Amino acid sequence: MPTDLVLGLPTEESGEGMSTHDYLIKLHQNATEAYQLARKHLRASAERRKSYYDVRVRTEAFKVGDWVFYHYPRRYQSRSAKWQKSYIGPYLVVLSDSDSQNPF
Repeated sequence: MPTDLVLGLPTEESGEGMSTHDYLIKLHQNATEAYQLARKHLRASAERRKSYYDVRVRTEAFKVGDWVFYHYPRRYQSRSAKWQKSYIGPYLVVLSDSDSQNPF
């Protein structure tokens, strides 16, 4: 059959003579392996998407004493998002990223 050419011939393991307990153990192992493989591929895909996204990201370094706004897109029901505030603040930067490692 053409399907056999693509997928290969089925193995001779028909499951005959296998107890219910053995079958459940094998089924659990197969499901665990499939889950681990899916997680591995999802992780690789997420890292690839992140690298594509990070190409256009510009990092911003804030200094102590800078005034900043915080992006906080709060949504209210029955109100258009177009007319809502997306930023709150201003807030004063009092601790820089390098100071947060060792505050003393």
